[in-house]
Amino acid sequence: MKKYNNTIKQRLSGRHFTCAEAIDYTDKKILNIGCGNGSFEFLVGDKAKEIVGIDIKYEDIFQAKEECSNLKNVNFVELNLLEKDLPDGSPDVVTMFDVIEHITKNTEIIILKKIYKILKPNGQIVISTPLKNFTKYLDPAWYIYPRHRHYTKEQLIELLIKAGFEVEKIYTSGGFYEMVSMLLFYPFKWILNLEIPFKKWWDEKRKIEYKRDNGYVTLFVIAKKPSEHRAGL
Repeated sequence: MKKYNNTIKQRLSGRHFTCAEAIDYTDKKILNIGCGNGSFEFLVGDKAKEIVGIDIKYEDIFQAKEECSNLKNVNFVELNLLEKDLPDGSPDVVTMFDVIEHITKNTEIIILKKIYKILKPNGQIVISTPLKNFTKYLDPAWYIYPRHRHYTKEQLIELLIKAGFEVEKIYTSGGFYEMVSMLLFYPFKWILNLEIPFKKWWDEKRKIEYKRDNGYVTLFVIAKKPSEHRAGL
Protein backbone atom coordinates (compact mmCIF):
# COMPACT_ATOMS: atom_id res chain seq x y z
CA MET A 1 0.00 0.00 0.00
CA LYS A 2 1.13 3.54 -0.75
CA LYS A 3 2.04 6.12 1.88
CA TYR A 4 -0.47 8.89 2.48
CA ASN A 5 0.01 11.77 0.02
CA ASN A 6 -1.47 15.20 0.78
CA THR A 7 -1.00 16.80 -2.64
CA ILE A 8 -4.08 18.31 -4.27
CA LYS A 9 -4.16 15.85 -7.18
CA GLN A 10 -4.02 12.92 -4.80
CA ARG A 11 -6.77 14.26 -2.53
CA LEU A 12 -9.30 15.32 -5.18
CA SER A 13 -12.59 13.44 -4.89
CA GLY A 14 -16.07 13.47 -6.35
CA ARG A 15 -17.14 16.01 -3.74
CA HIS A 16 -14.44 18.45 -4.87
CA PHE A 17 -15.49 18.16 -8.50
CA THR A 18 -19.15 18.70 -7.57
CA CYS A 19 -18.23 21.86 -5.64
CA ALA A 20 -16.27 23.10 -8.66
CA GLU A 21 -19.28 22.51 -10.91
CA ALA A 22 -22.04 23.78 -8.58
CA ILE A 23 -22.51 26.96 -10.65
CA ASP A 24 -20.81 28.61 -13.61
CA TYR A 25 -17.76 30.35 -12.12
CA THR A 26 -16.54 31.69 -15.48
CA ASP A 27 -15.24 35.28 -15.26
CA LYS A 28 -16.50 35.60 -11.69
CA LYS A 29 -14.73 37.29 -8.79
CA ILE A 30 -14.76 34.64 -6.05
CA LEU A 31 -14.05 34.59 -2.32
CA ASN A 32 -13.47 31.03 -1.11
CA ILE A 33 -13.83 30.74 2.67
CA GLY A 34 -11.96 27.80 4.19
CA CYS A 35 -9.86 27.15 1.12
CA GLY A 36 -7.79 24.41 2.76
CA ASN A 37 -5.01 23.18 0.47
CA GLY A 38 -6.42 25.07 -2.54
CA SER A 39 -8.28 22.27 -4.32
CA PHE A 40 -11.16 24.53 -5.41
CA GLU A 41 -8.75 27.14 -6.75
CA PHE A 42 -6.81 24.38 -8.51
CA LEU A 43 -9.97 23.24 -10.32
CA VAL A 44 -11.59 26.62 -11.04
CA GLY A 45 -8.67 29.05 -11.23
CA ASP A 46 -8.35 29.04 -15.01
CA LYS A 47 -12.06 29.89 -15.44
CA ALA A 48 -12.62 32.57 -12.79
CA LYS A 49 -11.70 36.23 -13.13
CA GLU A 50 -10.16 36.25 -9.67
CA ILE A 51 -10.18 34.00 -6.59
CA VAL A 52 -9.17 34.88 -3.06
CA GLY A 53 -8.94 31.86 -0.77
CA ILE A 54 -8.89 32.40 2.98
CA ASP A 55 -8.22 29.93 5.77
CA ILE A 56 -7.36 29.95 9.46
CA LYS A 57 -4.52 27.43 9.07
CA TYR A 58 -1.13 28.73 8.00
CA GLU A 59 -0.03 25.23 6.87
CA ASP A 60 -2.95 25.00 4.43
CA ILE A 61 -2.33 28.50 3.08
CA PHE A 62 1.35 27.66 2.53
CA GLN A 63 0.48 24.47 0.61
CA ALA A 64 -2.21 26.22 -1.44
CA LYS A 65 0.24 28.93 -2.50
CA GLU A 66 2.80 26.31 -3.49
CA GLU A 67 0.43 24.12 -5.50
CA CYS A 68 -1.43 26.96 -7.21
CA SER A 69 1.60 29.14 -7.89
CA ASN A 70 0.99 28.98 -11.65
CA LEU A 71 -2.45 30.60 -11.29
CA LYS A 72 -1.82 34.34 -11.45
CA ASN A 73 -5.43 35.29 -10.71
CA VAL A 74 -5.46 33.36 -7.40
CA ASN A 75 -4.38 34.66 -4.00
CA PHE A 76 -4.44 33.11 -0.53
CA VAL A 77 -4.78 34.89 2.82
CA GLU A 78 -4.59 33.62 6.40
CA LEU A 79 -7.68 34.97 8.20
CA ASN A 80 -9.95 34.13 11.14
CA LEU A 81 -13.50 35.22 10.28
CA LEU A 82 -14.61 35.53 13.90
CA GLU A 83 -11.77 37.91 14.70
CA LYS A 84 -11.66 40.02 11.54
CA ASP A 85 -14.06 41.25 8.87
CA LEU A 86 -13.91 39.91 5.36
CA PRO A 87 -11.96 41.88 2.76
CA ASP A 88 -14.47 44.12 0.98
CA GLY A 89 -13.66 43.11 -2.57
CA SER A 90 -17.32 42.92 -3.63
CA PRO A 91 -17.12 39.34 -4.95
CA ASP A 92 -19.65 37.89 -7.39
CA VAL A 93 -19.56 34.57 -5.52
CA VAL A 94 -18.65 33.44 -2.01
CA THR A 95 -18.02 29.75 -1.49
CA MET A 96 -17.92 27.73 1.75
CA PHE A 97 -17.21 24.07 1.13
CA ASP A 98 -17.35 21.86 4.23
CA VAL A 99 -16.65 24.86 6.44
CA ILE A 100 -19.83 25.98 8.18
CA GLU A 101 -19.96 22.80 10.27
CA HIS A 102 -16.58 23.68 11.83
CA ILE A 103 -17.46 27.24 12.84
CA THR A 104 -18.19 27.73 16.54
CA LYS A 105 -21.80 26.74 17.20
CA ASN A 106 -24.33 29.58 17.05
CA THR A 107 -21.90 31.90 15.26
CA GLU A 108 -22.93 30.77 11.77
CA ILE A 109 -25.32 33.71 11.40
CA ILE A 110 -22.48 36.15 12.22
CA ILE A 111 -20.37 34.75 9.38
CA LEU A 112 -23.28 34.67 6.93
CA LYS A 113 -24.11 38.32 7.66
CA LYS A 114 -20.48 39.28 7.06
CA ILE A 115 -20.67 37.51 3.72
CA TYR A 116 -23.96 39.22 2.87
CA LYS A 117 -22.41 42.61 3.60
CA ILE A 118 -19.51 42.29 1.13
CA LEU A 119 -21.26 40.31 -1.61
CA LYS A 120 -22.41 42.13 -4.75
CA PRO A 121 -26.19 42.54 -5.25
CA ASN A 122 -27.44 39.39 -6.99
CA GLY A 123 -24.17 37.74 -5.98
CA GLN A 124 -24.30 34.10 -4.94
CA ILE A 125 -23.17 32.05 -1.98
CA VAL A 126 -22.46 28.35 -2.51
CA ILE A 127 -22.28 26.06 0.53
CA SER A 128 -21.62 22.37 1.06
CA THR A 129 -21.88 20.66 4.44
CA PRO A 130 -22.64 17.20 5.86
CA LEU A 131 -26.35 16.34 5.71
CA LYS A 132 -27.94 15.62 9.08
CA ASN A 133 -29.40 12.12 9.07
CA PHE A 134 -28.26 8.61 10.07
CA THR A 135 -24.89 9.20 8.36
CA LYS A 136 -23.62 11.36 11.23
CA TYR A 137 -23.21 8.19 13.31
CA LEU A 138 -20.94 6.81 10.58
CA ASP A 139 -18.88 10.00 10.31
CA PRO A 140 -15.66 9.72 12.36
CA ALA A 141 -15.32 13.52 12.42
CA TRP A 142 -18.60 13.76 14.35
CA TYR A 143 -16.93 11.89 17.23
CA ILE A 144 -13.43 13.37 16.94
CA TYR A 145 -14.07 17.10 16.51
CA PRO A 146 -16.29 18.83 19.14
CA ARG A 147 -17.40 21.57 16.72
CA HIS A 148 -18.25 19.26 13.84
CA ARG A 149 -21.95 19.31 13.01
CA HIS A 150 -24.39 18.05 10.39
CA TYR A 151 -27.28 20.19 9.06
CA THR A 152 -30.76 19.50 7.78
CA LYS A 153 -32.03 21.34 4.71
CA GLU A 154 -34.40 23.30 6.92
CA GLN A 155 -31.67 24.42 9.33
CA LEU A 156 -29.43 25.75 6.58
CA ILE A 157 -32.28 27.46 4.73
CA GLU A 158 -33.35 29.19 7.97
CA LEU A 159 -29.82 30.47 8.61
CA LEU A 160 -29.49 31.85 5.07
CA ILE A 161 -32.89 33.56 5.15
CA LYS A 162 -32.11 35.16 8.53
CA ALA A 163 -28.91 36.53 7.02
CA GLY A 164 -30.90 38.06 4.15
CA PHE A 165 -30.30 35.56 1.36
CA GLU A 166 -32.78 34.04 -1.07
CA VAL A 167 -32.27 30.30 -1.54
CA GLU A 168 -32.12 29.36 -5.22
CA LYS A 169 -31.26 25.67 -5.17
CA ILE A 170 -30.75 22.93 -2.60
CA TYR A 171 -29.80 19.33 -3.24
CA THR A 172 -27.95 16.37 -1.73
CA SER A 173 -25.27 14.09 -3.12
CA GLY A 174 -22.82 11.36 -2.16
CA GLY A 175 -23.73 7.94 -0.81
CA PHE A 176 -22.45 4.51 0.18
CA TYR A 177 -18.97 4.74 -1.36
CA GLU A 178 -18.36 8.18 0.12
CA MET A 179 -19.33 6.97 3.60
CA VAL A 180 -17.26 3.79 3.54
CA SER A 181 -14.19 5.44 2.04
CA MET A 182 -14.26 8.09 4.77
CA LEU A 183 -14.57 5.41 7.45
CA LEU A 184 -11.41 3.85 6.02
CA PHE A 185 -9.69 7.20 5.54
CA TYR A 186 -9.32 8.18 9.20
CA PRO A 187 -7.54 5.07 10.56
CA PHE A 188 -5.39 4.65 7.45
CA LYS A 189 -4.29 8.29 7.46
CA TRP A 190 -3.92 9.08 11.15
CA ILE A 191 -2.77 5.71 12.47
CA LEU A 192 -1.00 4.01 9.56
CA ASN A 193 -0.05 7.04 7.41
CA LEU A 194 -1.24 5.10 4.37
CA GLU A 195 -3.70 5.58 1.53
CA ILE A 196 -6.83 3.46 1.79
CA PRO A 197 -6.71 0.13 -0.10
CA PHE A 198 -7.79 0.39 -3.77
CA LYS A 199 -8.02 4.17 -3.49
CA LYS A 200 -8.44 4.77 -7.25
CA TRP A 201 -11.39 2.37 -7.34
CA TRP A 202 -13.06 4.08 -4.38
CA ASP A 203 -12.43 7.52 -5.91
CA GLU A 204 -14.09 6.54 -9.17
CA LYS A 205 -17.14 5.20 -7.35
CA ARG A 206 -17.37 8.42 -5.31
CA LYS A 207 -17.25 10.53 -8.49
CA ILE A 208 -20.16 8.60 -9.95
CA GLU A 209 -22.20 9.09 -6.75
CA TYR A 210 -21.56 12.83 -6.68
CA LYS A 211 -22.82 13.25 -10.23
CA ARG A 212 -26.30 12.51 -8.87
CA ASP A 213 -28.36 15.02 -6.89
CA ASN A 214 -30.31 12.52 -4.81
CA GLY A 215 -27.65 11.35 -2.36
CA TYR A 216 -27.66 11.37 1.45
CA VAL A 217 -24.17 12.44 2.58
CA THR A 218 -23.49 16.03 1.48
CA LEU A 219 -25.90 18.97 1.40
CA PHE A 220 -25.39 21.66 -1.26
CA VAL A 221 -27.11 25.05 -1.13
CA ILE A 222 -26.95 27.93 -3.60
CA ALA A 223 -28.44 31.27 -2.50
CA LYS A 224 -28.21 34.88 -3.68
CA LYS A 225 -28.13 38.35 -2.22
CA PRO A 226 -31.22 40.21 -3.48
CA SER A 227 -30.62 43.23 -5.71
CA GLU A 228 -32.44 45.40 -3.18
CA HIS A 229 -31.01 45.60 0.35
CA ARG A 230 -33.39 44.29 2.99
CA ALA A 231 -34.18 46.59 5.88
CA GLY A 232 -32.82 45.59 9.25
CA LEU A 233 -29.84 43.62 7.95
